[in-house]
Amino acid sequence: MPPALLRYRVSENLARDEFLRIGYGCAQLMADYSRSAGVELSQCRRVLDFGCGCGRTLRWLVRDFTAVEFHGVDVDADAIDWCTKHLPRARFARNRPDPPLPYPDRHFDAIYCLSVFTHLDEGAQDRWLEELSRILVPGGLLLISVHGERCLDASDLEGIAELKSAGLLHRRSRKLQGIVPDWYQTTWHSQAYVVSRLSARFDDVHYYDIPDGTQALVTARGRG
Repeated sequence: MPPALLRYRVSENLARDEFLRIGYGCAQLMADYSRSAGVELSQCRRVLDFGCGCGRTLRWLVRDFTAVEFHGVDVDADAIDWCTKHLPRARFARNRPDPPLPYPDRHFDAIYCLSVFTHLDEGAQDRWLEELSRILVPGGLLLISVHGERCLDASDLEGIAELKSAGLLHRRSRKLQGIVPDWYQTTWHSQAYVVSRLSARFDDVHYYDIPDGTQALVTARGRG
């Protein structure tokens, strides 16, 4: 089990059972929605967890898909050190806040980013979408999670108005202040905004509201 601070950076929660439960659920979502998009994880050569943290999701995928070469990257050096020591079936690297990643073009059959684009500002998102499109094979799967419109507090009229107008709302997180860098805050997207942004670089973009979920999922395919 990762130390409490590493778990909190990932989930803003210290409960060990919740860390395991949410990680297992995310792994199941990844497998299910990959299959819905026409990609079987068991048939992939390489899969990247972009923003892997301390392996909350990846720990379950390496257990269930033993023939796949899994990679994980994150800006959190402590999390990457922990994963390297405790999840030996995957390969890990620390990345900088901005691209590039240490991989050649068209290297991964699938890339997933859970609770990453929920924290980046618009410029960082565009730079990383461009980089992820570079390392994804044509026809490969990209899966990201976002805070959709229904994740915003209904009483936050100012935030709702900004989200409807701009399509994106980026705010400083008081809960994470002093724990994560200043550029890592909280972001919400409208469905139209995120579909449009991904469609500029990827094909076959689909948006899904997850029943009883705190985020939405977006899938896309690598462009040839």
